[in-house]
Amino acid sequence: MKNNIKSIALLSILFVALSSFVSKSEKIIIKTSGTCDMCKEKIEKTLNDVPGVEKAYFNLANGAVTVKFEADKTNADALRLSISAVGYDADGVKANQSAHDALPKCCQKGQECKH
Repeated sequence: MKNNIKSIALLSILFVALSSFVSKSEKIIIKTSGTCDMCKEKIEKTLNDVPGVEKAYFNLANGAVTVKFEADKTNADALRLSISAVGYDADGVKANQSAHDALPKCCQKGQECKH
């Protein structure tokens, strides 16, 4: 009986110690100004290259990108800034103007994509 209690206690301590090393995943949905397949490709690639991002998927139908990420490696603000840095609005974060102006004309705000 004493050995069982010691084993349970040891396993409990081990579980708590190991769980502190396991990264916690979070998911966020960011509304963005991207409108076409080229925008989708650029935004997804940008986010998927951010350390800690597990998966980014941009839904063109609703203009929102869903990002699953490790909270100990990045955060929602950094993800929004990454989108902004490549020329797109991200929730309340406005697009970096020079990056926006460097996008193909059809990917710029107010333009219509024909591809």
